[in-house]
Amino acid sequence: MQQKFTQASDFRQERDFGQKISATFEFLGAHWRALGKCLAYYVLPATLLTGLAVGILQTQTNWGNLTEDIRYGNSISSSGSLWLSLLAQLITHALLGATLYGYVRTRMELPENQVVTPALVGQQIRQAAPRLLALSLLMTLIVIFGFFLLAIPGFYLGVALSLAWPVLVFEEAGLGQSMRRSIHLTGGHWWATLGLILVVFILISLLGIVFQIPQYAAMIGRVLHWSFLTSDPVLISAGVLSSIGQTLLYIPLELALAFQYFNLVEKKEGLGLRQLIDRLGSAPAPTAQNAAFRPDDDGEY
Repeated sequence: MQQKFTQASDFRQERDFGQKISATFEFLGAHWRALGKCLAYYVLPATLLTGLAVGILQTQTNWGNLTEDIRYGNSISSSGSLWLSLLAQLITHALLGATLYGYVRTRMELPENQVVTPALVGQQIRQAAPRLLALSLLMTLIVIFGFFLLAIPGFYLGVALSLAWPVLVFEEAGLGQSMRRSIHLTGGHWWATLGLILVVFILISLLGIVFQIPQYAAMIGRVLHWSFLTSDPVLISAGVLSSIGQTLLYIPLELALAFQYFNLVEKKEGLGLRQLIDRLGSAPAPTAQNAAFRPDDDGEY
């Protein structure tokens, strides 16, 4: 039976590999309407700006003479549009994580019959988004430094720190504490976390090809000087469509990491089980009712 994911115990469970992936898509199937509204409010505007920045970057890039530009030091990295697009992508990703995890946390804290609204999720986003952005920048620097030392430490840290975002949102941890906690949780489960990331990433990469087709076509047209594909509106439209697609496809990956976080917390600490035990006896006893017999009904003999 498909879970509705309306209470904390629906999330805080031990799950095997397949159950984590199925839970990701079951959650999306159960909450796509309310979650989609929150994403449209808080993530879509940043996604459109990111696509616009990517499109402008493509219009300023001379793809036909790219080799000569790099040879003479006129690489595209000197363009302000490149840094603008990178910053926009980081902000969009942080908003996406804050919205997804903020929605999940709000759903876990609300009564089952109360609907999650964008206003409620917005309270979580205002607290989490700036910290997620700072944490993302810090983790990027740490992983890059690890790759500079040796490839293996950087690759290890990239997986070991993958749960830092869920830790920051669900446990309200600081930046350093979130990273240490993520390394602790993935300890002994590093390969399982890597496998989950790879499988979901492969799935979204295959789906992402559809959104990348207009961008690749525009780039090829730029190189081959096909006028019908080299206009600025075409390049900008391709960049916007690509950014929207990438943002949508990151949703399953972020949710899968959230379910991995809940799974590992439950395996190591049993938090969900303890909360369930604490609630036993606190709810009012159910009243037995029968549609056919009432206290004032003698029935038939």
